[in-house]
Amino acid sequence: MRTRFLAERPEGKGRALASVSALEGDGGGGESPVAGEPPPPLLGPRGRSSDGAGGLPSAAGFDYRGCGSSEGDVKECTLGKWRKDVLSVLDELTQGPQILVGSSLGGWLMLHAAIARPEKVAALVGVAAAADYLVSTYQQLPVELKKEIEEKGEWKVPTKHNEEGVYSVPYGLIQEAENHCVLTSPLPIKCPVRLIHGIKDEDVPWETSMKIAERVVSTDVDIILRKAGHHRMKEKEDIKLIIYTVEDLIEELST
Repeated sequence: MRTRFLAERPEGKGRALASVSALEGDGGGGESPVAGEPPPPLLGPRGRSSDGAGGLPSAAGFDYRGCGSSEGDVKECTLGKWRKDVLSVLDELTQGPQILVGSSLGGWLMLHAAIARPEKVAALVGVAAAADYLVSTYQQLPVELKKEIEEKGEWKVPTKHNEEGVYSVPYGLIQEAENHCVLTSPLPIKCPVRLIHGIKDEDVPWETSMKIAERVVSTDVDIILRKAGHHRMKEKEDIKLIIYTVEDLIEELST
């Protein structure tokens, strides 16, 4: 089933190097296998709406199929299908190079997008980027537990982000995700990269952003750690930091 993309493309085109695409995590209606949170509203200079008018950047955002308000069943989804969704948004809903803002699972997928569509990606902003984390966490489980997950066909991952206290991750999704790991070799990504991570992140450790920085071949890479930051990075100061990081990239790319 084709994803129903949430954010319509703004009427204003904005400047080619000042457009933003947000790769969101769970939007509330469904659950992604890595606890996610949609990036904050993407704003123009110091808080003005990003509507593509008056020279301000345009923006596009969406939930993956089966997550948030998008159609589909998350139990039937895979990293490969979500990757296809991201590339479809870039190909069909945007004009010119984009600044990709990837939150959690979106941080993993933005790396895939930058590799597959380098001409469409001007810069990357990862927010608690969860590259390879689903697979690497599973691989660290005891052999007995992995055997049980394989037999039952699902992995019950403890979480504080829903009432049930667990995410149910299909075993097939884990298997398929192994085909999309990116941190095993250098990443041919040459654009500017900004990685924001909370030190108190209990879902995806901040060291994951360090690994991404090490693998990306670009030399224009900054890692920003927030001492009080958690995985969802939704506090007021967290949001300000993300917005200002995007704005600084827009200014840098537009000069």
